[in-house]
Amino acid sequence: MFGTSSKARTDRVIADVLPPVDAIAVDDGDLHVAIAGAGITLVLLHGWTLDHRCWLPQLPLAGQARLVLPDRRGCGRSTAPSRLAEEWRDIDRLAGRERFVLVGLSQGASVALDYARRRPDRLRALVLVGAPLAALTPREDEDEALPHAQYAALVRDGAIAAMRRGWADHVLLRRTPRAAPLVEAMLGDYDGRDLLAPPAPIAIAADDIAALPMPVLAIVGSDDTAWRRRVADFIAATAPQGEVRRIAGAGHLCNLDNPARFNAVLADFLAPLLD
Repeated sequence: MFGTSSKARTDRVIADVLPPVDAIAVDDGDLHVAIAGAGITLVLLHGWTLDHRCWLPQLPLAGQARLVLPDRRGCGRSTAPSRLAEEWRDIDRLAGRERFVLVGLSQGASVALDYARRRPDRLRALVLVGAPLAALTPREDEDEALPHAQYAALVRDGAIAAMRRGWADHVLLRRTPRAAPLVEAMLGDYDGRDLLAPPAPIAIAADDIAALPMPVLAIVGSDDTAWRRRVADFIAATAPQGEVRRIAGAGHLCNLDNPARFNAVLADFLAPLLD
């Protein structure tokens, strides 16, 4: 899957479209951040084992907004160590002083929710893509579960390649042929250091979502797992200004599987904020 020559070609193509990158200092290291566009700020948080490149298909939105694309803690080229339950503290450094829109994919959606419940006054809107809410909605499909302990053991044993292969076949990483090169490039660069950090889960309560004062959009792929689709419906029904949109022909990584539709949905949601 990760042949040297094909990966090198993919890396060259990706490098040609990457926006300029910078390092933003946080309490215990730096976050590697790409920034593109101007206007209302959108901070976009990638999912687990990915990095800021997962948002490259959203670069057309830079014509309407300022996109801030960080490598989250323990990911990509960021030097700040993984501390999932503390990531919300980094977001003000990324966003700047003005109110902004926060977008999170999968694990990044958990971080986005954690920030939103703590700093609701800072957000103009919140977008949650394929969000997990294990404490609030029943998860019946065991294929959805992530074998973190198994993956961590492989990383500790120096078997990162085996860990990548296992994760590449997981239901949450199913991808369309269009999305495959970018997903495989990111997974090929994933080094597993976040798996070696102490567990730090984020617990979100229904009351947290019910108290969100900003517009909240839950996005989910039409082919994502049944549980993730139920979570999106729960968010839309619970947030006072919640709504849900499904991306046709897309799985968990719906922004990569069907970027044209994803971008149109996001642009439509943001349109009232751009007036």
